[in-house]
Amino acid sequence: MKKTLIASAIAATLSPGAFAMDNATDIAEQLNSMPQIYGNIQVVYAATEDGADATTNGVEDNESTIGFKHSHEISEGVTGFAKIEFEFSADENSSGLNKTDEVYLGVRGDFGSIQYGNDETVYEWVDMVDTSEYTGLAGEIATTVEAENLQYVSPEIAEGLVLGLTLPVESDSNFGGALAAKYTMDNLEVVLAYGMGRDDSGALSAGGAEDTIGLAGSFTMDDLTLIAQYENQTDTLDFIGLQAMYAMDANQFVLGYGMKSFDAAGSEDESTIALQALHNVSSNMYVYLEYTMAADIDGNDGNDLDTLALGAAYSF
Repeated sequence: MKKTLIASAIAATLSPGAFAMDNATDIAEQLNSMPQIYGNIQVVYAATEDGADATTNGVEDNESTIGFKHSHEISEGVTGFAKIEFEFSADENSSGLNKTDEVYLGVRGDFGSIQYGNDETVYEWVDMVDTSEYTGLAGEIATTVEAENLQYVSPEIAEGLVLGLTLPVESDSNFGGALAAKYTMDNLEVVLAYGMGRDDSGALSAGGAEDTIGLAGSFTMDDLTLIAQYENQTDTLDFIGLQAMYAMDANQFVLGYGMKSFDAAGSEDESTIALQALHNVSSNMYVYLEYTMAADIDGNDGNDLDTLALGAAYSF
């Protein structure tokens, strides 16, 4: 009797069905341990005309990327994660992978998330008007550095409230750190951010690193989203941006206005009007048309630039 039971167990273990189940389990475990590969190919035709009627046009890459990301459970409630993203050129002058874009590793759990590496700082939460693909409103005037930063993002500490902190690791960086708070409730989102500088140069052309404070909010009503953004950089400039986004089926239409007021004597106010029409061809591909009219760029009278962009992006 015992020999029969043992023989039956061995036969079941060695059967093709058992092997198939074991192989399927092994393959599933191997796939779960593999990093996720993602990326996008972006090309755009851009034409510009400046205040002196000088024109340029041509097809170019629009920051195509390929990346890898992975996460795994370290212990119950604690997850380790990592990401590395490369930029490459999709136009005819392509020379392979140009540089790394986002590279970081960290852990997250009920305590929030902590990471080290190259990533957007928490100050960039305030840049809500940055919805363009190629040309649009130029907000986020703080001098921030997306390299060798230590970043912490809290869990939801109160209903809808999250805090974030970015600290630079390099002591010689003009960027002194950033602190931000984000509040989300239903269809409303508000962000208050502070970017710290380490010198008093204040010269925009020289990359001055004065302190900057930013406040932005978005409100969605059905298919319409309204965005307002304000930033002030000490003794340098102010920025205000207003934007409306309307979604209609697979289409998105955007109208925005931005203005920079410079503190330097004799400077003009830089103003920008931005238009966008975007169509989602599928879940992986979209095309767009963008047009901006910028006047008195960097406060210089007559330094105008009109830009027309027609582009496409394929994501995977």
